[in-house]
Amino acid sequence: MATVVHPYRERRAGERRRLAHPATFFSAEGTRVSWGGILGGVLVALGLLFLLTALGVAIGITAVDPARTEAARLGAGAGIWAGAALLVALFVGGLVSTRIGATHDGTTAFFSGFLVWVVSVLLMAYLAASGASSVAGGAFSLFASQPRQVQEQAAGSLMQKAEELQQKAPQLQQKAQEMKPQATKAAWIAFAGLLLSLFAAVIGAALGRRRAAVHPSSTGT
Repeated sequence: MATVVHPYRERRAGERRRLAHPATFFSAEGTRVSWGGILGGVLVALGLLFLLTALGVAIGITAVDPARTEAARLGAGAGIWAGAALLVALFVGGLVSTRIGATHDGTTAFFSGFLVWVVSVLLMAYLAASGASSVAGGAFSLFASQPRQVQEQAAGSLMQKAEELQQKAPQLQQKAQEMKPQATKAAWIAFAGLLLSLFAAVIGAALGRRRAAVHPSSTGT
């Protein structure tokens, strides 16, 4: 009589076989990640990020006096808090993904953390873009609902501003050239932050994976 092997037990057996040969990073049967665990990790990461962001805003409003604090220091503090919140959120998200997915294999844990990072970053970028498009759409709708005279005045004002900007083009180019070092520094900081967040998600996934239990039958006793 043929025995039916449960898919979950089959996946766990495949991970234990990969553990027996750690030198083979990619096995012939492939790496089977738990998409349920990845989805859970992403949801936990986003929820924790929003919670930490709200906590940072509350602490900032309570403890900081805008009249006595420089804007540059406020911006630096907000940036540091946002970066730390992102690292913590993705670390916990990676840990939850492998814990929920009952992952034993280190290779599977690596890809689980990587996928948690990718999906989380894409969702945050989508939410940011959706918010910007909603604001732009609301402004356009407000402009369209105004009387024709108001629309003509607004259009004339925009044309005047465009002409002024065109006349100031050389000055704007000079300002842009002066701000290039700062923009370059900000771009590299953003890249380093994304790389650190990737490391946080992968490390969290590695720490969250379950350790394979050693059965007496496997030791030959």
